Amino acid sequence: MKPHLYLLLVLLPLSAHAANVDIQPTPDLPLGNMPQPAIAKSPTVDGWKFSVGGGVSHAPRYEGAARDRLRFMPMLEASYNNGKIFLSPMRGIGYNFSEAKGLQYGVRLTIGRNRKQTVDPHLNGMGDIDFTPEIGIFFNQRFAPWFISSGITTSDHGTHVELGGGIGLPLSATDRLRLAINVNWGDRKYNQTYFGITAAQAAASGNVLTAYDAAAGNKDHAFTANWVHNFDQAWSSSAGLSYKWLAGSAAHSPLTQRSSAGSANLALGYRF
Repeated sequence: MKPHLYLLLVLLPLSAHAANVDIQPTPDLPLGNMPQPAIAKSPTVDGWKFSVGGGVSHAPRYEGAARDRLRFMPMLEASYNNGKIFLSPMRGIGYNFSEAKGLQYGVRLTIGRNRKQTVDPHLNGMGDIDFTPEIGIFFNQRFAPWFISSGITTSDHGTHVELGGGIGLPLSATDRLRLAINVNWGDRKYNQTYFGITAAQAAASGNVLTAYDAAAGNKDHAFTANWVHNFDQAWSSSAGLSYKWLAGSAAHSPLTQRSSAGSANLALGYRF
């Protein structure tokens, strides 16, 4: 059986494992706006490259939730001309204007994070936050072994800014470890969307929740660790840990039951 067909047979049953398993982008790992380097070793290759796969993550039900849930993580990636054009559920659709190997800057279109009221009883009365298109810019640079990553995106949900940095450590010819720190800032509209509570929402909750106006400011900061193992030129696995601390209005919101929490994920991918 061909490897990619085998992978699909493994992942499809996993996606329907239980009612508490849903499809979500990989939480926190890797940095959402960090375009991945081309898989091909030769810099002259300029055709399409693809990655497919998936895995599971264990993370809070929503940012600030008291309880965690299991999620299925789809891994779908396409890139053209060594990453000049990229498409994926996590990084969106984007274009990198840079010709330099260690420098990336450009524009991208992504999907803003949604949230279902039914995901946790504490959200009763809040209603659903729907997916919405986000448009933004990114700037990333590597100073081997160090790197920085940044991005600004805006949508109907508001504007948020991401800044990250860290180090990539080769452990062997087939293994690599990445350690990073990530900071996220949101404007008033963005923080209000995810952590604010209107008077109508407070009433809909049965007055369990009180009205709350979120302000602009630092939303969270996180530490992440990600280990990638390459079995061969096609197959690879990824294991990650992340710990996030909510800050400012996000930490003090009545929706926040836990201001800091960890998450973990494990995934398998096939490149062609």
